[in-house]
Amino acid sequence: MRPNKNTEVAHIYPAETLAASNERLLQRVAQLERDVAQARHLAYHDSLTGLPNRALLLDRMKQAIMQAQRQRKALGVMLLDLDRFKHVNDRFGHSAGDSILRAVGARLSGCVRGCDTACRYGGDEFAILLPEIRGKEDVEAVEQKVRAHLSIPHRIGDRIVVIGASIGAAVFDKGDVSCTELIDAADAAMYRAKTHHVACRR
Repeated sequence: MRPNKNTEVAHIYPAETLAASNERLLQRVAQLERDVAQARHLAYHDSLTGLPNRALLLDRMKQAIMQAQRQRKALGVMLLDLDRFKHVNDRFGHSAGDSILRAVGARLSGCVRGCDTACRYGGDEFAILLPEIRGKEDVEAVEQKVRAHLSIPHRIGDRIVVIGASIGAAVFDKGDVSCTELIDAADAAMYRAKTHHVACRR
């Protein structure tokens, strides 16, 4: 008897075929999850140093400000601009400059706590977010640590290069403040530090 067009016909597949199909589907889902995770990482991290980028820093800063206001705690922001970095790029090439930027990123990561954020802010500028601090003295302690780490010479071929940094910091401990205001205050302090360095070298 031939089935009519309204008759449902069951299709039977070998068990091994279904298992293989399910395995391929699971592998595809796992790959998509990895792709999404990688895309999310690239959106919020610097591709050269692996540090968080400006977007992630600002997001964490907003959260840190709200937490500081609720818990009545202080937080600090540091901006660093590398000294003599342009000279390195001009004399030794951009590959040498990239190598130094990666080294600086690694050194900054070694200067901070797990709750802090060391960030490549852009170009040869870096930033550090310091939530849950007691006050200015904690920021100064981190600054001293950063200067000590950055003073370690870099080797470029057969040359030894020392890269310093102009550092500015801002501390929030009460009232209302925005991310922009904190960054601007740290940037102004960094500019004063860089101006002082230039004047001292003359």
